Amino acid sequence: MSKLKVVGLLIATGLVVAVLLAACGSSSTQPTQVPPAATEPASQPTLAPTGAPALDGATLLDTRCSVCHPSTRAKAAKKTLDEWTQTVTRMIGKGAQLTDAEKAVLIDYLAKTYGP
Repeated sequence: MSKLKVVGLLIATGLVVAVLLAACGSSSTQPTQVPPAATEPASQPTLAPTGAPALDGATLLDTRCSVCHPSTRAKAAKKTLDEWTQTVTRMIGKGAQLTDAEKAVLIDYLAKTYGP
C-alpha cells in the first residue's frame, strides 16, 4: 500500500473517531427528548430529565441508555449494585441525562434484573 493511501486512511479514521466521540460524549446541558408514550399526543414531546422519576427502570434503560448504545449492551452484563452504580455514574459523566431520582430507579432496576 502506498504511503499516500496509508496517510489518507489514517486521516479518514481519525475523522470518523472524532465524529463518534463528539456524538456520544456531548456534555450539553440541554435535556434529551424522550419518545412520547403511546397514550400521549405526538405534538407534546416529553423532556428528560424531570423533577421526579416518571419512568420505570426498564423504560429509562430503553430510552436514556440507548441514546448512545443499544440497551442489549446493559442487558448482557451481570453486575452487582455497586458495579451498576459505578457504571451509571460514569455514563452520566459522559452525558446521560438522568435526575438523581431517575438514577436511583435505574440502578435499582439494573441490579435486580441484571445482577450476578
